[in-house]
Amino acid sequence: MPRAIGANSRLLMIPEVTYGTAPGGNWRRVPFLSSSLGAEQPLLDADVIGLGGNRDPAAPFLDTVTVAGDVVVPIDLINTGHWLRLLLGAPTTTGTSPNFIHTFGSGAAALPSQAIETGYPDVPSFDVCTGVRADTLEIDFSPTGPATATIKLVAQGSVRSGATSGGSPLTAAYTAFNKAQGSVTRSGAALAQVTGARLAYSNSIETVRTIRADRRIEGADPGVSRATGQITARFENTTLLTQAQNGTAAEFAFAYTIDANRSLTVTLHEVYLALAKTPIEGPAGVEASFDFRAAFNATATRMMTVVLRNQQPASDYT
Repeated sequence: MPRAIGANSRLLMIPEVTYGTAPGGNWRRVPFLSSSLGAEQPLLDADVIGLGGNRDPAAPFLDTVTVAGDVVVPIDLINTGHWLRLLLGAPTTTGTSPNFIHTFGSGAAALPSQAIETGYPDVPSFDVCTGVRADTLEIDFSPTGPATATIKLVAQGSVRSGATSGGSPLTAAYTAFNKAQGSVTRSGAALAQVTGARLAYSNSIETVRTIRADRRIEGADPGVSRATGQITARFENTTLLTQAQNGTAAEFAFAYTIDANRSLTVTLHEVYLALAKTPIEGPAGVEASFDFRAAFNATATRMMTVVLRNQQPASDYT
């Protein structure tokens, strides 16, 4: 009998019309590197005494169901837009083929949900998680390597079966970004000597646990959105140090660019830096790591804007 292996596994997703209800039709197959999304239901000890003539325990019982996990996905030209829609809501799309500009913004009052199926065709076993919302997104920037994102997901429920719910899955062309295509700018100018950066966005999702016969959560409500991270740079000048000392804000943008029509840009419109040391750790170069936090910007009317340029029409991300 075949055993499940990761190389044959697949991840399918589709937007939900009704929260917690998986739609029919043909789902979308998306590339991924790893996934821990699934249901857990712990056993709790029953500390009951007096059942027998010794100290052995009574039978344990099942607690409530928690459906959550992380997915690590490649940052690519088309599929990343579907994860951004789940994280931030549907974008505003302008432009014409082949240069469509999809603009996502932080702070939406309501967030969409999706159904996601993790498939193990070797067994076969297919785990459909419904009511999936994206809580956090983390991206690391460095000079080399593949560009990836880690997304934390929270779902309402999970059902396993021996057949897929995905119909005939849709598959988009795969064009990956890589870290060598990355750039960091401050107030519109390239930020020099950056050796690494980390960007984290959170929807501060709160799971609403109520008394239900099915032991599922009632919902997953977004709280205050937050964007934080860190920039590490060689100590060449005092630009970042001065900004941190003065407590002033600046606009920072983190981008991956293939060409004028194919790019992904994350702009934090009002960024504050924490004061950082410039330690000397030997004869090599001196680096400083600045933690940052972003805030709402009145001019941009939001904290963060993500712009994805590709050839996909607006209907792909509605």
